[in-house]
Amino acid sequence: MAIKEPDIYKIVEKISDHYQNNINNRFVHKALLILELPQSEWNRLDGLTTKSDYYKTQGFQFDELYEVVLAAAHFIYQARQKLIPNLKAIVQSARAAHSKEEPSDPDMILRDMAVHNFPANLGILTDLINELYTRTASQDRQAHGKKPPIYEKIPELKELDRYLASS
Repeated sequence: MAIKEPDIYKIVEKISDHYQNNINNRFVHKALLILELPQSEWNRLDGLTTKSDYYKTQGFQFDELYEVVLAAAHFIYQARQKLIPNLKAIVQSARAAHSKEEPSDPDMILRDMAVHNFPANLGILTDLINELYTRTASQDRQAHGKKPPIYEKIPELKELDRYLASS
């Protein structure tokens, strides 16, 4: 069953914009590569953050949305554990390894802002993913009436709070 709920589309668009501008920006992108996510989860995250027009025409499937939520939750969890504690050093070493030139002052300021704001931006992404899950689960319950909703058939969703909780 395809979901064509405008509220879900709005949340997905917010996630996409926020991820592209504040999480996966040119200053932090290379640092994200240290995260150990399966390629399938990177693909789901990429699909969520780049294919909103496709989903507007095709609609979402409940299981698709839950897989995306879990991939994003794994990303957030690993970013908190592995990336945030060393982000400044990782970004600086990646920048030094790929550029023999000194960055211009505006680039240094923007890079420092991206690094400094990354934890807060990850928190915003966490809230958006949680909102997407909540809205999807609500739609799932409505769509299935007396039958069990799809999220009850995905045991890992019970761990979602652990992945999204800040540590």
